Amino acid sequence: MNKLFQLLYTIWCALVFVGIFLFLFPFYLLLIPLKKWHHLSYYFNRIWAKSALMLVAIPTEITGREKIKRSEQYVYCSNHFSLLDILSFGFAPNPVLYVGKKSLAKIPLFGLMFRKLHVTVDRENIRNRYQALQTAIEKMGNKRSLVMYPEGGIYSKDMPRMVHFKDGAFRAAIEKQIPLVPVTLPDNWIILPDVKSPLIKRKKMRMIFHDPISTEGLNMQDVPALKERVFSIIDEEIHKYYPKE
Repeated sequence: MNKLFQLLYTIWCALVFVGIFLFLFPFYLLLIPLKKWHHLSYYFNRIWAKSALMLVAIPTEITGREKIKRSEQYVYCSNHFSLLDILSFGFAPNPVLYVGKKSLAKIPLFGLMFRKLHVTVDRENIRNRYQALQTAIEKMGNKRSLVMYPEGGIYSKDMPRMVHFKDGAFRAAIEKQIPLVPVTLPDNWIILPDVKSPLIKRKKMRMIFHDPISTEGLNMQDVPALKERVFSIIDEEIHKYYPKE
């Protein structure tokens, strides 16, 4: 794919992603004052993800969804290399609540939707991190699972190597006593790189849901071991596709 074609393709992708969101935005607005219906935003997320990737001819390969019970709650724990990771969870098997960095709230229209229907967090503020986690646990209710990126943002300078995980996702799973599901997104950093002026590359978007890990009976002293276990699962899966040098 030469640079000119890739630039034109990127412009087309941007028009599609933004256009579909603008079409759906009034429906998101209708949900905002109806807190007991916030879980329905999941269906709009799914429409956005499936239709956008179909229109820009990015194929998807979603594996492991059969391991997830739609009626149960989980904490989904994923690597985070690209903004495309957010859209990817439109393919989650059940309604989800995102915890994302506060800068997402500054994006016109999308930011309004995100901060009203999901949770933003200031990663640099310890008190805010704690408050955001408690808010997320409360907003989950009994109808939404939680999506967290335990790297705390897109911080890796050596893709596709992850940086050390933070504790929040694991504390949430233990506090709620619900299973934690490692999720691997091995290709998004190539499709939509985290650079100042990214050019989108057409490539299969793969998403792997791993076996749920029970947190029943665990306490906060188990966080380090749980964190290491999940890191290893995701890291091993990533390097099946991109071997370590």
